[in-house]
Amino acid sequence: MKGGGFGLARGPLLNAFLFQIFNTSSFYLIMGLPMMLYFKKLGASATVLGVVAALGALMNIFQIPAARFVERVGYRTFVLRGWVSRSLMIGAVAFVVSLPLPIDSSTRQILVLFLLFLFNIARGISLSGYLPWISAIVPESVRGRFLTTDQAASQTALLLTVAVTAWYLQVVDSPAAFGALFGVSLLLAGLSCVYLKKIPDAPISPAAREGGEEVPWKAMLQHGPFLKLVIFHSIMMLALSGGGLIFIPFARDQLGCSDSKFMILHLIWGTVFVLTSLATGKMLDRVGSRPVLGLAGLIFGIHWLGWGSVAAHLFPFEWGMILFQQTTAGIGLALYNSAHMRLLMGTVPAMGRSHFFALFSVAGSLVAGLAPLGWGLLTDVLQPVHFGAALEVNRFVILFATLCLILVPAMVSLRRIEEARASTTEELLRELILETPWRSITRWWNRRPFA
Repeated sequence: MKGGGFGLARGPLLNAFLFQIFNTSSFYLIMGLPMMLYFKKLGASATVLGVVAALGALMNIFQIPAARFVERVGYRTFVLRGWVSRSLMIGAVAFVVSLPLPIDSSTRQILVLFLLFLFNIARGISLSGYLPWISAIVPESVRGRFLTTDQAASQTALLLTVAVTAWYLQVVDSPAAFGALFGVSLLLAGLSCVYLKKIPDAPISPAAREGGEEVPWKAMLQHGPFLKLVIFHSIMMLALSGGGLIFIPFARDQLGCSDSKFMILHLIWGTVFVLTSLATGKMLDRVGSRPVLGLAGLIFGIHWLGWGSVAAHLFPFEWGMILFQQTTAGIGLALYNSAHMRLLMGTVPAMGRSHFFALFSVAGSLVAGLAPLGWGLLTDVLQPVHFGAALEVNRFVILFATLCLILVPAMVSLRRIEEARASTTEELLRELILETPWRSITRWWNRRPFA
């Protein structure tokens, strides 16, 4: 499997990329902004919206009991059954939303919320088999390229889905019209199952298939390299979940962002995310995951300092600043997502792989699901804070500064993580800033295009 990510896409893993494309679009329609807007149309409270937003992360806890059955059933069979089950839940949601019967809004909310609860349980269970399956069939030498191409494919699908959905929601304006969107989600889910079935299965040893022994969860969590990665990822998820939540009231209340401008901001960072993913696959396999994670942390720090400076009125909220901020967001997220997943695949031992992945996913999901509640409370508590004229100190300045401070223990924990054959962050920065541009100049000069 030589070459870039596109070379992988021409091989047997093409079906994995196609699955990710259709699955991402389907999941966005059923659990993303369209579902939030549907509940809002029904008059749902902020508490209900918070429950909907937290379901996906919190229901990942079902990976823990499900992991013991993955090897017994087989990777592909286990995941496929889960994806078919959640697709049925999508169909039920579309049916309830489209029902023309005189059902009051509260009843519809309860029915849809119950179905989303079942949907996310099925998703949480089936996810326990997907990462072990993929890590087993993707060679270590090309995991960086696979992960970056995979996330580029899913983000491209997401951007297209966001754009089409935005156009559709401008044309229609009724709760029943969301049934069509959820129907499209069902169609896309069906297509994802078709390509999921075509992904090559991974062999399972007879001992792993038989199972039967009690899972030593405590011993697994005490496994040194794994525990260090869990601690680092949990700290990063605390900061990233805060950054995602804080930006919404910041852009709404202080910057006066409209819905259309929010969409533009998403499209900008999403495009940068895709381009970064496509460009960094080989680099990730060459230098290792740890230095790339350090670079991602540095970029996140620059990003949050930038928004803090805007909140303090040091910089204006103009298109130049917007492009810079969304560029740092896209690069940072692309580097972090691919690098931490690659590091996880290399850290988790083959024996008990499914259980290790489940434990890691649940730890991160619990932080991602619960931390926004604390960040939201802190944002409300700090609302009265406001002093200064030319240099203003307000709640958003304090919150973005807090995010930067959280990066300090995260980077300390990153230095303790073990990775074989990895460069340092300093060596990576030297390559990016000094060596790579010089190689490009000499390559251009040797071609002598005007000779």
